[in-house]
Amino acid sequence: MAVCPTFHVKGLDDECEKWARILWNYLCLCQPLEKSDVIIGLGCHDLRVAERSATLFQEGWAPWLLFTGYLGNQTAGVWQCPEAEVFMDVALKMGVPREKILLETEATNTGENIKFSYNVLKKNNMPGGRSSRVILVQQPFMERRVLATFLCQWPGKENTRAVVTSPSAELAQYPHPSVGTAHDLVEYMLGAFERIRDYPLKGFQVEQEISPDALAAYKWLLNAGYCPQ
Repeated sequence: MAVCPTFHVKGLDDECEKWARILWNYLCLCQPLEKSDVIIGLGCHDLRVAERSATLFQEGWAPWLLFTGYLGNQTAGVWQCPEAEVFMDVALKMGVPREKILLETEATNTGENIKFSYNVLKKNNMPGGRSSRVILVQQPFMERRVLATFLCQWPGKENTRAVVTSPSAELAQYPHPSVGTAHDLVEYMLGAFERIRDYPLKGFQVEQEISPDALAAYKWLLNAGYCPQ
């Protein structure tokens, strides 16, 4: 797996940064892109995900762009309209034609993002369940969880190949005033790790191998006082 160059993370001491970087590298998949039928931007509070989705469309990686999401933990009470609509506005301002954008505005979690997106594609007679390819876009620390969810909950998963990608940012570059501090990022990563660990037993995701280093990083950060979100 490719690992990005390292830069110091503002707000984390050296030991904490070391363990945070281990967890980050586990959660990020760094998959190569493939030409696909549709790009699916999964809603969240980070507009860089919308920008990444729009850029991929403009670069020709797929002929359609689908945004999915109602409101979630970070956007409920903050945004006045669904995440998918906010993401669409970003894409339109970047020059993506409206007629090339599909919307799904009911999903409130990752599993629903996946299932409801499939339903939108099926309703519009779009590729999605039969010999198709999709690009899923989310935050970097959500890549592994998104793929594990897709492989469990996409109805046409046996015949659909998915690649997961995210805004191009290294750990130190990801904290931002609009999405939170480095402390917040660590807590988001802990939450993502716990769901990767626990959700297969609930039938929400396929099981992922958890490396000893990632588990050690999770335990160290918990003991340091960080709380999963």
